Amino acid sequence: MRPAALTFQARDPDSNQPLNSLDVTPLRKPRTPLETFKKVGIPIIAALLSLATIIIMAVLIKVILDKYYFLCGQPLHVIPRRQVCDGQQDCASGEDEQLCVKTFPDGFPVAVRLSRDRSTLQVLDPATQSWASACFDNFTEALAKIACGQMGYDSKPTFRAVEIGPDQDLDVVGITENGQGLQVQNLSGPCLSGSLVSLHCLACGESLKAPRVVGGETASVDSWPWQVSIQYNKQHICGGSILDPHWILTAAHCFRKYHDVSTWKVRAGSDKLGNFPSLPVASIFITELNTTYPKEKDIALVKLQFPLTFSGTVRPICLPFFDEELTPATPLWIIGWGFTEQDGGKMSDTLLQASVQLIDHTRCNAEDAYQGEVTEQMLCAGILEGGVDTCQGDSGGPLMYHSDQWQVVGIVSWGHGCGGPSTPGVYTKVTAYLNWIYSVRKLEP
Repeated sequence: MRPAALTFQARDPDSNQPLNSLDVTPLRKPRTPLETFKKVGIPIIAALLSLATIIIMAVLIKVILDKYYFLCGQPLHVIPRRQVCDGQQDCASGEDEQLCVKTFPDGFPVAVRLSRDRSTLQVLDPATQSWASACFDNFTEALAKIACGQMGYDSKPTFRAVEIGPDQDLDVVGITENGQGLQVQNLSGPCLSGSLVSLHCLACGESLKAPRVVGGETASVDSWPWQVSIQYNKQHICGGSILDPHWILTAAHCFRKYHDVSTWKVRAGSDKLGNFPSLPVASIFITELNTTYPKEKDIALVKLQFPLTFSGTVRPICLPFFDEELTPATPLWIIGWGFTEQDGGKMSDTLLQASVQLIDHTRCNAEDAYQGEVTEQMLCAGILEGGVDTCQGDSGGPLMYHSDQWQVVGIVSWGHGCGGPSTPGVYTKVTAYLNWIYSVRKLEP
């Protein structure tokens, strides 16, 4: 059989046609969307899912590690969380004892204060160590800001002139600036304006809704926009009161057991415990513990990491004036999420409110009551017949008095039982610790 002969095809040199079929690039059929998804989309999705899984696992591992362990640096190692804030330095650089509840001692008296007489400014004369009222002559906004800064306020103050009254019993002095402080000037003549300085460092103590119900009834956050829940590991422990965008006033005994600041959060702006995100805490300050009588000095300040934004449901309450003296039977208010029954019961999910009265110290310290346990730095309030009182979970919340604005005159502290006869609630007296409050806020701006 003869082999097939090879044939050649002549081509026009100007032609673009191939010499033979081997030179032809075959036409590809385009991919369908499903084929493209299988080839490109599925691997991308798989990679994203793998990345998401890794991230979720890393977050879970971090949450678990943060809950049970603390990371030390230089050298890098972990210690059990229970060793944080135990008073012993377990990390080489001591960071395990840095973000802890701090004890802040009583300092020197702050040299300014505000009187209940129209919120007039009084200053301490360093030469005589006596208090004097500030004359309105040449008083400026800069001086007002310095005075408020001495009390720990960094907001824009307001001030006005008020006439010197006939019962003015303090010397009246001029005020000038001395570096970052106030300089007292003894006037050679009378206060020419005949007026004192009325100073307001922060708009406070105002609520959108006046409370109407009495006796442990449901409360609205519109009535008490300064009330917060202080939480440990997302569990409500104590109440507290907003003083300004950064600071919360509460009770020291809330923090006696758990000293690690990172485990504490604050929830503001809601009358329900389960609503709203919680806010991180930067610092917690308590007073020095009186080991012989731990019920004393039950006051604390919590500083938030970020300032609050004030609204209709988030507002500050006023501190009392240094000379705010309440008489027995003065009507007061208490609020909280605490237990509704002394034995048993449960924490209230909704904020409750009740009206109580100030009770005379002598009556509160009687043989059938507290037998002398209530000191001058404490207040008694409730109903002697019983039935209305604060309880566990209400600690740290405010005892409130309304004059021109709402003031936090007391802090829920202790008591024998809840709502029993002759043993009303006992509260830290805020006026006794104004200097401490001013000092902490001033030194921790």
